[in-house]
Amino acid sequence: MLQGIHTFRSRITLLTGGLLLSLSLVLVTSSYYVASTRLSNASGEYLVGISQSISNMLTANLIEREREIILLSKRLSLYQNQNLAELEQTIDQVKNSYKHYAWIGFASPEGVVLASGDGLLKGADVSQRPWFINGRSGPFIGDLHKALLLESLLPKQEDGAPIRFVDFSAPVINEQGKLEGVVATHANWLWAKEVLSSSFTAASKTKEIDMFIINNDGDVLYPDNHLGDIYVPTTLPKDGQFESLIWPDGKDYLTSTAFVDSPESTNLGWHIVVRQPVAIAMSTVNELYKLLLTLGIISTLFCMILAYRLAGALSFPLERLAGTAKRIQQGDRNVTFQEDSQSHEVTSLSRSLQDMMSSLLDREQTLLQLNSTLEAKVQSRTAQLEATNQSLKAIVRQDRLTQVYNRLALDEELIKHYGLARESGNQFAIIMVDADHFKKINDQYGHTVGDKVLKRMAAVLESIVGSKGMVARFGGEEFTVLLPTTDVENAQKMSERLREHMEKTEMAEGLYITASFGVALYKADDDHYEQVLNRADAALYKAKETGRNKVVVSD
Repeated sequence: MLQGIHTFRSRITLLTGGLLLSLSLVLVTSSYYVASTRLSNASGEYLVGISQSISNMLTANLIEREREIILLSKRLSLYQNQNLAELEQTIDQVKNSYKHYAWIGFASPEGVVLASGDGLLKGADVSQRPWFINGRSGPFIGDLHKALLLESLLPKQEDGAPIRFVDFSAPVINEQGKLEGVVATHANWLWAKEVLSSSFTAASKTKEIDMFIINNDGDVLYPDNHLGDIYVPTTLPKDGQFESLIWPDGKDYLTSTAFVDSPESTNLGWHIVVRQPVAIAMSTVNELYKLLLTLGIISTLFCMILAYRLAGALSFPLERLAGTAKRIQQGDRNVTFQEDSQSHEVTSLSRSLQDMMSSLLDREQTLLQLNSTLEAKVQSRTAQLEATNQSLKAIVRQDRLTQVYNRLALDEELIKHYGLARESGNQFAIIMVDADHFKKINDQYGHTVGDKVLKRMAAVLESIVGSKGMVARFGGEEFTVLLPTTDVENAQKMSERLREHMEKTEMAEGLYITASFGVALYKADDDHYEQVLNRADAALYKAKETGRNKVVVSD
């Protein structure tokens, strides 16, 4: 058996097989690398597109629901009749216009439901419900929660899952600026399923693509997780990006996320998470790899059989061909198989090997060029995306009118300084600033002058605060100043200084205004950064109630 291995025929057969198999592996591996990279990027971008599409639809739906409840709150004539019959009729019409409105009602300033769709909860005390508490001061969207008062009044869901709502509320303010009450609606979470069903095509389901909606705390809102058996990785890709992640079930998934841009009134912090098993995403290229590998092996075996049958007539020409093949195997791409043999078979084999070698090298060169072109395109695209992302990041964190920071940027900084305060014990201060009688300015001079006043207020705040802190537009005519590492005395001094400059600064031609200030400092027992904001806001309202144009420091 060993002697058979050392014959010319066996050597030629093994050499030919080894050469072709090596080249096939190189080509197949190169093809697999290029194809897998492109397919991975394409699959990831596909998932990003799905997540962003769903995010856009959810955002549009939230804005539409909020707009409807705000429009309902503006119809003051409905709330001025004592029996509220017209209001109840209008509520029923609005409720019937959207099938997922589970409840719509109007509560008095004390929190008692005075009118509601189909009379549900009429007379109930809702003063402790978040939608009522937050809806007193402005439009509000509540995070997803289980039904409480309505649980026993509504039909059970077919799947047995608990009924869950998203609340929308808005204050009803009369012509004198007095709170008449709060109008609100509970939207059944089933509307999310409709949004998703319109986004998920049959092709998406075939590719085993899953979608999740999670809140700021990482809790799964969709699909229903009332049994607590669904978990999402704690670390997820950035907004609009994708990564390959190991999920809690131990499987590898291509994962993308998209942030749901809730309306300015409320920062829900929802994220869309879309995933697809890597094995499914890469199934096409894996099948291609197996096919190419199989074809390479079959081609190699065929050529080995051919070489074995022809090797019997070979001698010197065979040794010369073997030497040529050896040089090619060692990486020399400039040699050729000579065709000066008197044997027709050897000459034919030489030509076949030369043609095959040229074809393989051409394909190898094409693949190398393709790979180089793809790398250049990927680098160019990556640079463009990075530049776009940086630009979008700056735009998203800036208030469009006043050019100071917006609420999103403020929340990010508050979260950072809250964490630092928890670690080091250093205090930070929040100053809430609100223009006095701003509505009268808009009514008397128009919104164009009102906008100029807001811009000038922002400029005054930034000129005084400077590098000592951060100025952000909280909403409407209300601004927020964040002062890191500050005690109550310095915070009060800064507030008084701002108040004096605001009072003395000409906001528009011949127009001067005053502003009220509420000051609060971080406390060691604060469980959330919003507690500091709430205390500052309460101090601001106290300043308003006790005469305006003053600074009130929270206890």
